[in-house]
Amino acid sequence: MAQDQFEPVDCLNHFYFGGIIQMVQRIKPILGMWATLSLLSFALFDEASAPPDPMFGIWPTVLLVWLLVALFFDWVLQTTGLNAMKAALVLALTQILGSGVPDVLMRGVSLGEAVIASAFGLLFWVLSGFVYSKLSD
Repeated sequence: MAQDQFEPVDCLNHFYFGGIIQMVQRIKPILGMWATLSLLSFALFDEASAPPDPMFGIWPTVLLVWLLVALFFDWVLQTTGLNAMKAALVLALTQILGSGVPDVLMRGVSLGEAVIASAFGLLFWVLSGFVYSKLSD
């Protein structure tokens, strides 16, 4: 048998294992971002504003949501090529424009509440983006 007959298999192995290797290299910043978001949630938790009936209980649901956010953030970085801080700022401003501004203009939320919510959103995105960036180096 000629050696070139095995080349497609090697190519497939490179494709599968190459993706796994890339994911393993990015797991540290992903988990770091997840831990940062989770710790911020624990530190800044306000029981009065907690949702009444989370799907899995409050803390398992919080941990799951932040894991999904960290994976989404990683996907954004991989598909756009932005650095972590730029992507974090873009996502924070998108969140403010997509929910904070309409809350004030259409739902009657006070400007003060919207500014505080926006500041917390910005804090979460910027700190977690910073951690992701530092762990990516």
